[in-house]
Order: sequence, then structure tokens, then C-alpha cells
Amino acid sequence: MNLNGFNKLIHKDRVSGFEKFAYGCGEISTNIVFTIATSLLVMFYTDVVHVSAATIGMIIAISQVFNGVSDITAGFIVDRTRSKYGRARVWMLRMSIPYAIAAILMMTVPQVGEMAQAVYIFITYNLMLTIVYTMFQLPFATTMTYMTRNQEERAKINIIRMAMSPIGNILVTLLFTRILGIMPGGINSQKNWIILTAIYAVGAALMMLFCFACVRERVVVNDDVGGEKIPLSKAIPALFKNKYFIMLFLFFVCFAMYQTFAGTMATYYCKWIVGNTDIIGNVNTACFGITIIATLLLGRVMHLMSKRNWCIVGAVFLILGSLILLIAPESVPLVTFGGLLRGIGMTPILGLIFTMIADAIEYGQWKTGLRTAGAIQSATTSGQKFGQGIGSAMIGFIMEANGYDGNLAVQSEHTLQTISNLFIYGIVVLGIIMIVILLLYKLDKEYPDIMKELLEREAKRVESIKK
Repeated sequence: MNLNGFNKLIHKDRVSGFEKFAYGCGEISTNIVFTIATSLLVMFYTDVVHVSAATIGMIIAISQVFNGVSDITAGFIVDRTRSKYGRARVWMLRMSIPYAIAAILMMTVPQVGEMAQAVYIFITYNLMLTIVYTMFQLPFATTMTYMTRNQEERAKINIIRMAMSPIGNILVTLLFTRILGIMPGGINSQKNWIILTAIYAVGAALMMLFCFACVRERVVVNDDVGGEKIPLSKAIPALFKNKYFIMLFLFFVCFAMYQTFAGTMATYYCKWIVGNTDIIGNVNTACFGITIIATLLLGRVMHLMSKRNWCIVGAVFLILGSLILLIAPESVPLVTFGGLLRGIGMTPILGLIFTMIADAIEYGQWKTGLRTAGAIQSATTSGQKFGQGIGSAMIGFIMEANGYDGNLAVQSEHTLQTISNLFIYGIVVLGIIMIVILLLYKLDKEYPDIMKELLEREAKRVESIKK
């Protein structure tokens, strides 16, 4: 029996177009606050609240210790969850309201002493990104692996999800600073940041509740523990026997660092090099807008190459999108075109990397006999958190060490050169590292044989239970 035959045997149900759209709305929801945190939060702390970049860098760096633990822990929690709403989907319901509240609390930094502000930022930053966002985004992403095991359907779900994904980023990067600019008090008013973040956060929570109401978990687990809760004594060793989990975790660290460098440094680059913060909306609209169209086109051509090779092509475009700025660093059209190239590069990565995570889940069950979907999915969120935190910390330390001061009207030439180098060469280095990791990834070739053997095992297990 070929792989398509197995897909039909294991799962005859089809996921409706409306359900795929609802799942895409959940992706928009997770991206809204994450984009605020990665693209705007550091500048909010330094330029609006006036906390030093070094302090912010230290807070974010320390927070990554907790972030790494929280993501793996959340994965095990999801794997051990049993409810009438399923294993992963129920957490969309449980965490939507805390998600909105935690996002607002990040912006309500009190005007008190520097130490008290640092403590408040540390607590609210970790409440949002270490606890709430982790238990919000990871179960959402894991839900896809329980919606179907049909590879074709899973690919379609992810294509629609990733086609809708840029909408959350665009809603923030194109509109957020522009809306702040027309509000009384302008972009430097903390009150405006609180109000606008509240509007975005409530909207994001409502979108996730819509997703929860419309999607369903259908996969029946037939692993070596019969779908029962997996003891941690077995789950943890199984996780680290999965070499592709480790590779994808490292890839997500680098990709999230790229997103942080591209998002945060684009804001500084447009403000200080180009001289217009509104340009950041144009750059991000070019970057993420093109991915909406390109992701839909990807579904038609993805069969031409393996998922790994498509992602390598994407990383090359990320590099080109930065190097092109060397031609004319202050050119608005060129900066915008660079964003367009980076958007093309992100398309195959965002369109296919989550199906690679799903493949790693199947590999893990084949390798160890245990299906630790939530823990393996934590490669996504833990990698994002580590990468975002490391990237933000590096930006804070490097900017501070090179003389950046958000209170100044004019920065030194040395500081401006640092901003330019981080935005251009920082992304180039990260792109090269991503390519090296992908070259080690071989699961695309191994997957058909692995799935054939895995599904045969499950079919035998079901037959033995019937007898």
C-alpha cells in the first residue's frame, strides 16, 4: 500500500475550507501581540518609558532561562491534557482572556524609580511571553497535528494558515505607529500605547475564541501507551532521541533571531537612517504582504522541490534582501524592495516549516513508539522565545555599547553605523546559519518509508486490540 493509500485508510474525513479559514484566524491572533513584542516593545521601553537599552537587554536575556523551561513544560502539559474539547484545542479557550490582559500589562510600566521599573518589566514581560503566550500559541500550533494525519490536508491547512499569518504583522507594523501618531499626545504618549495595545489584544483574543469554536480534533492516537498520558520519565528521553526535533529547534532559534533583527532594527533603521518611522509600515507591508500571494502560489509549486530545499531558497532571499541595501542605504524604494525580497524568502519557510514539525512528530513516534506532539511542537515556541530573547538582548547590549540613547534627537555617526550593520550584516549571518542547519536535515527523503512502517505498526496494534 502506498502513502496515499495509508492517508485514505487512516483518515477519510476532510477538513472543510471554513475550518481551515478559522484556523488561519488563530494564526493571526498569535501574531498580533508577538509582533508588538518583537518589533515595537524594545523601542517602547527605550524611547517612551526611557529605560536604558542595556537594562532591557539584561531583562530579556535573563528571561530566556525561564522561557526555555516554560516551552518544554508546556509541551508536556499539552501531551498530558485530556478534556472534552481535546488535548490541545481546549487551551485556546483557557488562555484567550489572559492573553489580552497580559499584553496590556506589558505597556502599563509605572513612572517610578529605575529599579522598580526594571522589576515591573521583568514580571510583565515574563507573564506575557514566558507563561501566557507559551500556553496560547503552542497548543494552537499543536492542534493542527490532531486535526488530521492526511498529509495533503495538513499541507492545505498550513498553506492557508501561513497565507493569513502576515495579516497580524501587517495590522501592527503598518497601522500601529500611524495610529499612535494621530492620537492626542502622539507616539511618545504611554497612555496611547496602552489604549492601542488593549484594542489589538482584545481583538486577538476574540479571533482565537472564534478559532476554538470552529476547529475540531479528529486524530485518534494509537501509540505504545494506547493514547494514555505519557509519564515524564518516558517522554523526556523520547524527546531528545528525536534528532529532527533538535535540528528544528535550532532552526527556529535562528529564524526568530532573524525576525527580531529584521523587525526591531527595521524600526531603528527607518527612524535614524532613512529619517521617517512611517516607512516601517511600507517595508513591512511589502515584506509580509507579498507572502500572502506567494504562499498561495507555493501550494502549486511545492512539489517541485523538497521542503528543506524550499527553505534553503527562502534563506538565500533573506540574505539578498539585506545585502541589496548596500547599494543605497537611505533609498526608500530600495529599503522597501529589500523588504519585498525578505518577504519572498519568508514564504517557503513559513509555508513549510510547520509541516516539517508535523513530520518530526511522526518521526518521533516511529523512533520511540511515543507520540509527544506537544513537546515536539515546543521546538517552535521555545525556539522562537530563545531566538527572540537572544536577539533582543544582543540588540540592547550592542546598541548601548555603541552609544545609542533614545533621549537624543541626533545619534553619533558610530551609532548610526551600528544600526546599519545590525540590520544588514546581522541578518546575513543568521541566514547563513539557517542554511547550514537545513543542509543537515534529511527527513524529507526518509519520511515515506517511516510513515509506511509506522502506519503498518498502528494497523497491527488496532487489529490486536479488536482480537
